[in-house]
Amino acid sequence: MKAKTLTLLGALVVGQGLAPAQPGPVPTQGPPGGVAGFGAAPPGPLGPPRAVPGQDVLQPGTGAPVPAPLVAAKFLVPKDVRVTAFPGSAQSRMYDAPVVMGLRPGYVYRFELSNLPYSPGKVLYPEVEVRGTLVPRPGMKYMDHPIPLVFSQPDIERVLKGAVVTKVIYLEDPEKALPAEVAPNAPVEMPDETDAAAIKAALANGRLMAIVRLGNLKPTADQLKSYVIDGTILLPGEKLLKAPIAPPHFPYLACPMYDPLLGPKGPKEECFIDGGDKGDPLGIGPGGRLGGLNPTDVGVEYTIGGRRKVTTSNVVCICSPRFMIRRTELLPNGFDHQVRAAAHVGALSPGSFKDRRAAMVDIALTKPSEFEGKVRPSAFVGKVGTAFFINTSRPAAFGQVAGVKVVGVVVEPEQLTAFPMLAPLTVTKSVDPPGPKEAGEIVTITIKYANTGAKAVSDIVISDSLSGRLEYVQGSSQSDRPSNFTVAENEVGSTVVRWELPGTILPGQSGTVRFKAKVR
Repeated sequence: MKAKTLTLLGALVVGQGLAPAQPGPVPTQGPPGGVAGFGAAPPGPLGPPRAVPGQDVLQPGTGAPVPAPLVAAKFLVPKDVRVTAFPGSAQSRMYDAPVVMGLRPGYVYRFELSNLPYSPGKVLYPEVEVRGTLVPRPGMKYMDHPIPLVFSQPDIERVLKGAVVTKVIYLEDPEKALPAEVAPNAPVEMPDETDAAAIKAALANGRLMAIVRLGNLKPTADQLKSYVIDGTILLPGEKLLKAPIAPPHFPYLACPMYDPLLGPKGPKEECFIDGGDKGDPLGIGPGGRLGGLNPTDVGVEYTIGGRRKVTTSNVVCICSPRFMIRRTELLPNGFDHQVRAAAHVGALSPGSFKDRRAAMVDIALTKPSEFEGKVRPSAFVGKVGTAFFINTSRPAAFGQVAGVKVVGVVVEPEQLTAFPMLAPLTVTKSVDPPGPKEAGEIVTITIKYANTGAKAVSDIVISDSLSGRLEYVQGSSQSDRPSNFTVAENEVGSTVVRWELPGTILPGQSGTVRFKAKVR
């Protein structure tokens, strides 16, 4: 194997999310505006990243953020239930819920739930596998965004009757977000048939964070001791966490493999974007209608020199991690195990029917080979009045019957999205207040437009298709110019807010529209 190949393979290994066997001490939090130390972060090509007080920790040589060394976990249980960490050992500590602890990723933990309501003397031992971590952004403290370990009263009652409940917790991909408001202490739980189906659904919709099992057999004293690994749980009130005495049990998900030349692809689950032009490019079609307005896009139409044009805004990033749960339940009670009599085990159909097959003439019935691979027609011809419209992908083609021949003309949409510096109308978007957001927080979104060209523009129309993680607050629309404001639903369960601004904007003039939205 060539030396160059070895170098590339070595670079590909970086960012797998494998924690080293002996990471150093980890502070609980960094100072305001920074991220704390990353003792358990995956090692980079220049060694593990080091924390600098007051600064964000980045992967050496890449400038990309690194995963947090701990996962904050918040126990959400009924009132008066107590949570014990390291049960059955000298390090055991009991706390009243709700309580937040820091857990190292890659380990399996056992906790004890005692003082259960309506069940004196009963205790439960949930098992928690930490499979992923957050990747903090500037100003984001990972201990402020705990994964929810929910053990509700119905869960406890069903487990005490013999059920086994499994909950798969994942960090939701904003592009696949449910269009619903989710409270931090009341995450949405969606049912699945099996544990494998729950894990598959979690991986398909975000980043797997933890697998929680409640209702397994009561562990023995020796089994409880096997879960006690000093240096893996940051208990409430502690400021530092020493190195663990044993390496992680399994790799954890945080930094995916990346191309050694293109560099790492930043994780997207912690934050969602709004603004700009995503997916199909914005453009003005032949009918004068705006096309390509996808969720999170901002499209600004205007007229200049008698022609209709469109531009877009900058992209804003809103960091608000949201955790979801896939839930399965196994009910062992009531299984009916039937065993047939041995005399019937060998009862089979007559051997003469074993070789029965379909007629051989059917095997050759396939479609003509010359049509295989044809997915769909390359063009659709529909008669519109006295002409024909050929619907292809961009550019659009029109054909008109002239005598006995067809005269065709290609009409391309006006597109300025790819070259915003050519647009005489400059559009900027901002979110206030800045920084990470909590679910339910209200933010103010401002869109400013300015004529930075040498010609007047008129009839401006601003359209903002909101992300599924944002909900427009009714009655919050504002404009510093007379406008016609409308609201319509989009395909991700949110809304499109639209302002029609009649009149002319001379060179050097500007304007502002704003509205409020709730972070779901």
